[in-house]
Amino acid sequence: MKRSGWLLAAFILTLTLLGGCARTESAAMENFSLVPIQVQIQVTPDSVRVGETVTFTATVTHNEERINDADEVAFEFWREDDTEEEHSQITVTSAGDGTYVLEQSFDQPGTYKVISHVTARDQHSMPSKSFIVH
Repeated sequence: MKRSGWLLAAFILTLTLLGGCARTESAAMENFSLVPIQVQIQVTPDSVRVGETVTFTATVTHNEERINDADEVAFEFWREDDTEEEHSQITVTSAGDGTYVLEQSFDQPGTYKVISHVTARDQHSMPSKSFIVH
């Protein structure tokens, strides 16, 4: 009878440990989500004169929560007519409330493209917009 008592105790202990592992794995899975990050990019104003300031804002969210600790947020620019011109890329930090802001001016007229490169929550997003410099 003693032997079966030890076997029962060992079985119950094994089940308890396995149950604890399942809870730990479940808690770890809460931090991993298949829901993609969302990045809304805003260009204000979308049409400016040469030398005027344009404000670029990337609002980053995940599961409807604003993210202030993105691994990287950068804005990349180029004039659409310049096929051989190097693209300019500027990294920014959080301005709070899930927003990342850059103010920039341009010295040549044309239609420009901006892409925000956002890496957060082990994901990468690259939304883009066009704007005009007169």
